[in-house]
Amino acid sequence: MNEDIKIHIKGCSVCNRNKALGKRQKAALQTYIAGNPMDRVALDVIGSLPKTKRGNRFILVIGDHFTRWMEAFPLPDHQAEQVAEKLVHEFISRFGTPFEIHTDQGRNFESVIFHEICKLFEIKKKRSTSYRPCSNGAIEKFNATLEKMIQNFVNKNVNDLDVFIGILMSAYRSMIHPATGFTPNMMMLGREVILPNHIIFPFPEHSMYTNNHYVEKLQSQLEVIYYLPHENLRVSALRQKKDYDTRVSQNQYSKGSLVYKFNQFCKKLTDKWLGPFVITEVVSSVLYKIRGRVKSEIIHHDKLKPYFSEDVPAWIVNIMKNL
Repeated sequence: MNEDIKIHIKGCSVCNRNKALGKRQKAALQTYIAGNPMDRVALDVIGSLPKTKRGNRFILVIGDHFTRWMEAFPLPDHQAEQVAEKLVHEFISRFGTPFEIHTDQGRNFESVIFHEICKLFEIKKKRSTSYRPCSNGAIEKFNATLEKMIQNFVNKNVNDLDVFIGILMSAYRSMIHPATGFTPNMMMLGREVILPNHIIFPFPEHSMYTNNHYVEKLQSQLEVIYYLPHENLRVSALRQKKDYDTRVSQNQYSKGSLVYKFNQFCKKLTDKWLGPFVITEVVSSVLYKIRGRVKSEIIHHDKLKPYFSEDVPAWIVNIMKNL
């Protein structure tokens, strides 16, 4: 009788929509290691923040995955035009065109103008799945660091953050990053930036070079600088994956599987899970394209759970026949 009750509850669609999972679904960590500067550049917008005296309420953050070089630009709003202008005139014009841009699914990044800019500069546009900030982890981690730096430095009203944010970024880029073992300045520029403490305590070596000699020396330095971070980034990624994967609880879905999708906007007394949906494509080991009654979307594994009910809607049956 106990087994019959368990089977009935497992297949009950009402129970499945409202009950939390006994053990949280968690797929294995997917790693991405950039090989050179500007291989992958990530973007995100922080805000809205308290309005500054200059009228800014948002911060556009742009970061390079390989060098960990970060830029932060105050903005009055986060419309696509403002974001695109800063990207082109303040970043690409100084550092060149990135091979790939990674963002979330914000309207500003999914706009026509942003896609047209990527097309114009021949940039691959990638995006994280919805409500999955850790898919853009490097930039999200920096956002938390930047917010702490702002809280500790600017005035209590936070209305002058856009005045000092350049200084904060300079300080950040002068610190050794634990993932690479070098400062972002050294990784991106091939040298350390002279700051006031370096003036007071100058570098022990200060030589005069001809142009050719300087270029040759810089090239040899960059070869060493870029080789070591490759290994450091690889070791760091493996260490993070090993720690993350100790808590993996992953379901294996296939084309035609029926699933529920987690309801990001659930309130009290509303369904925690929506569905059923049918998986129409396995995009990767953790990403699935699911089809509902109206539209299709790509969802991360951790936002899905299996559908066990024998009550399958007719519209899903029709879709499955065509798979």
